Amino acid sequence: MKIFATLAITLAVIAFPQQLAAQASGPMDVLGQQDLRLARVAERMLAANDSLCRQHMPLTGLILHSRDQYSASMAGNAFANGRVAVEAVIPGSAAASSGIFAGDGIAAIGALRTDSMVRDGEAPLRDTAFTALAGGEGPVALAITRGGEERTVTIAAPRGCRALVEIRSSNSLNARSDGRVIQVNYGLAARATDDELAVIFAHELGHLVLEHRRRLTDAGVEKGFFGEFGRNRRLNRQVEEEADRISAHLLANAGYDPAIAPAFWRSKLGKRAGGGLFRSGTYPSPGGRARLVEEEITTYLGRPLAPDHAAHLLARRDLPFATD
Repeated sequence: MKIFATLAITLAVIAFPQQLAAQASGPMDVLGQQDLRLARVAERMLAANDSLCRQHMPLTGLILHSRDQYSASMAGNAFANGRVAVEAVIPGSAAASSGIFAGDGIAAIGALRTDSMVRDGEAPLRDTAFTALAGGEGPVALAITRGGEERTVTIAAPRGCRALVEIRSSNSLNARSDGRVIQVNYGLAARATDDELAVIFAHELGHLVLEHRRRLTDAGVEKGFFGEFGRNRRLNRQVEEEADRISAHLLANAGYDPAIAPAFWRSKLGKRAGGGLFRSGTYPSPGGRARLVEEEITTYLGRPLAPDHAAHLLARRDLPFATD
């Protein structure tokens, strides 16, 4: 069972296609804009914090999607070049420098042809393509289709933390991570400034860096309703506090002023994302989260800011949770 760590409790599940958050003439474009925005933040942070992660991938700058994520009417001609295609390319990325454009089809990743790929359970084919793309070392070789022609492109991609990052088509103010996928809901991303989006992503990346899903699973910790009681609640809250603390380091390493994190938790949006009146007991109050991050900044970062490896937090990855 997947265990997701979230900014606030949500009963929604991953499923594609879902009811789109935005009612517009081009819903794919609306979500695509936020996908690209999130990817730009993510690529910056995944690169800057690569040394903190134990799983890595090439940072190509590609945002992929697959036909099976959409209804036929919604997909339109977006997949004219193949059932796995480029949704967007991050400007200035390795993929952009290689001449890849949105709408290009992905015919092969390395030696693996996309027409031979199969879905993993209920996950879209895009996830299978991501696994193939993320599993490579060194330059990434792709077969690209455009206008009925296929050509081979080699991307000299830098390395970063491994994570599948995406906007989830929901209007609720949530974000979540399961140790492999980091999702930010459309409703939250669309309301956030770029700095606020960086804070949201940094918290979820903190769960991935500190391997919270694995640690909670190993400890037999439950989420959801039973996660609100006893030992489950204590340990669920502990990992949320760890993610808040390390978010300051992740932001600083990527060139952000970590003070944007406490500012977010004191903002109107941060208070709403933090749960409001219906906040789960596994999370500190937004004000408490702001103070927690400020304490981390004062104690471990100081001024001037310098790249930091948060050794006091990383050391916890291989320690069992306290049993008291």
